[in-house]
Amino acid sequence: MRPNLLVLTDASPAAVQARAYAAVLAAPLGAEVHLLHMSPVPPMTARVGEVMHATNARNLLRERHALEAVAAAMPVPATATTVAQPWDEALEEALARHQPLLMVAGLTATDGLLDEWLSNRALPLAHQTGYPLLLVPQHLPVAALRPPRCLALAVRDHAFALTPQALALGPLLAALDAAVVPTTVAPTDEPNAGHAGLTAAQECGLTPALAGSTLHRVVAAEPAAGLQQAVKELSADVLVLLDPGHGWISKLFGGSVIDEVLRQAQVPVLVLPTAAAAAVAEAPSFAAAAGYANTVISGLLPAS
Repeated sequence: MRPNLLVLTDASPAAVQARAYAAVLAAPLGAEVHLLHMSPVPPMTARVGEVMHATNARNLLRERHALEAVAAAMPVPATATTVAQPWDEALEEALARHQPLLMVAGLTATDGLLDEWLSNRALPLAHQTGYPLLLVPQHLPVAALRPPRCLALAVRDHAFALTPQALALGPLLAALDAAVVPTTVAPTDEPNAGHAGLTAAQECGLTPALAGSTLHRVVAAEPAAGLQQAVKELSADVLVLLDPGHGWISKLFGGSVIDEVLRQAQVPVLVLPTAAAAAVAEAPSFAAAAGYANTVISGLLPAS
């Protein structure tokens, strides 16, 4: 299967940025970009449904033609799919069909949880699907639309293991020749914290270079602000966050560092899903991860 990126798209300005950044990533990899627009299916009574059926069909056809035109204009091979079915069903089918290296979505600036839920429905997808998710800010400068050279990998002071799909990004990062720098925000009362996170990063198998990496540490009271500082200090093109999973209930009762970082994001944010805590002790080696990854992205290499 040819390597590909799955872009969750709509008519928002953030989606335009997501498509542009996906094309930038796909070009050096020879990868395809699959655009997926999931047209909402509003609940309605049988009578209203009969009246609206023809109108919805026309709207869907118009959306499909518009997205096909967008795909045809992209600078890399691209396909367009517009479906009218529940979000979770459409996404599950697309992931099974394409097995993408990466999901890409726009990150719309929001104000409050309800606005976030309505505008950024892709946020929990990394944890829900096991696939890595790249979120591209709505206001990303044009100058930032380039292949990343440095990624700041945010780690906490404890062990973690990545999902197989997240580990499959390793060869992609190697093809981009991008450095991955373990980064932590240490609280002011523990300025030397982060050793456990660094060890986990060195052993996680994402890239071979991580095995000999050092820790970039920022001492700050607030993790989100500290990570933004680290991005500036490293001149990082992408901020990488580990997602152990945060449902909407937990958001309502306290939120998370991820949520706060996303609200302040000035660079694309790559969310890597982590495996279940029980799997940490059995985290796959780089060789095992590379075997899975090479199967997925074998299309990157020319036939011998």
